Amino acid sequence: MQAAASLDETVEALRELETWSYQLAFYILQDERLAAEAGKQALLAMGSEQAFHLQPEAERRDKVKKMIMRKALIVSASSGRRS
Repeated sequence: MQAAASLDETVEALRELETWSYQLAFYILQDERLAAEAGKQALLAMGSEQAFHLQPEAERRDKVKKMIMRKALIVSASSGRRS
């Protein structure tokens, strides 16, 4: 039962960052489709991090921001675009 609660808390923490993640990815990529993909990949990667929901909000945002930048570069390169 504790694992389910932990999963719910992680999902909630990620949902709180979803819109902000997309906005950041869009700012970098200037493309809606690529921004959505980069945001999705970043949040999925962060969701697999153990105890993500227990970290302070500022730390979660910082980690997501760094992951968004990485994923934006990867998504941009795989699409043949330069950001």
